[in-house]
Amino acid sequence: MKLFTKKDDLKEDVRDDLMASLKAARGPLLSLGATLFSGLSAEFTALSSKGGIPGFQILFFLRLAQFLTVLVLIVIFRPKLIGENRRHNGMLLLDAFVSNVATALMYLSFTYAAPSIAFGIIQGSMPLFTTCIGFIFLKERISFIPCCGMLICVTGVVLVSIGKANQADDVTYAMVVSILLPLAAAFTKAPDMVLRRAIMKELSAITMLFYITSLGTVAQLILTFVFETPVWVMSAETAGYVAALGLSQTMSQLFLIAVLKVEKAAIAVALRTLVIPFTAVLDYFILSKVPNLLKWAGLSFVVVGTIVLSAHTYWVHREDQKRQDFLKVMDFCSARSETK
Repeated sequence: MKLFTKKDDLKEDVRDDLMASLKAARGPLLSLGATLFSGLSAEFTALSSKGGIPGFQILFFLRLAQFLTVLVLIVIFRPKLIGENRRHNGMLLLDAFVSNVATALMYLSFTYAAPSIAFGIIQGSMPLFTTCIGFIFLKERISFIPCCGMLICVTGVVLVSIGKANQADDVTYAMVVSILLPLAAAFTKAPDMVLRRAIMKELSAITMLFYITSLGTVAQLILTFVFETPVWVMSAETAGYVAALGLSQTMSQLFLIAVLKVEKAAIAVALRTLVIPFTAVLDYFILSKVPNLLKWAGLSFVVVGTIVLSAHTYWVHREDQKRQDFLKVMDFCSARSETK
């Protein structure tokens, strides 16, 4: 009996340790999912644009796919669609506006520049912007090691961006469109991340997405008819790219929301820096863009920085989990001694 008891206890300890490890790694793992789908959505944006679909109409299809997904989630989970007070409603409306502006700038940059150039500048700027805004509004501090990881990532991002700019045919085009547009996207995307994390502390993420996607769908449809000539008849290949764009970006948003629930805004942003080497690989296989030596060096920095940040994030969560488990055991032992 004692032998079987020890074996059962050992199995239970191993299972508990595995669950604790997975719980500690959920931030980096969820961020990896967001990264993969975000990189795919960037490539599908570029391919849809090459198929003749105007930029604002691409964004309309993207928001429409997200809105339909949110409607399904609302039917399943039935969250409250309004905030508890004026402050909550104001935050929802503000985030809906900021998120749609940021998304429009980001995806328009994918149509005017290679996705890896746009992601390079966006992801290189966002950790700094998000850290500053997160500290001001959420009082979220970043320790020394994550700062080092971010710095390594930013160094790699700068090298990637320089390498991309050197490969551009038109210097003026590269400077104005390939740098300023993604930089504007990063400047608006950073407060969007902070707002989302603040909202999710008090309201359902589905409610937040409902406001973002409903406003975005209507706004992008209006912009499409005002500034562009919509293309409703397209080839099956282009229609597939558009559908894949909507699906991949919807999945990316769901993964990102899950990351923001467990990680600080700046950490969530920095973990997504891995999207740069991923989109560079996709650029090579899908868009036939070959990285130069400077880009390879930058991509190596990005990977190293992301590994440092992910490893530190996992270690911090794992130590917190061990501390919580120890406190639970101590409380259990205290309760048993008091009973005796």
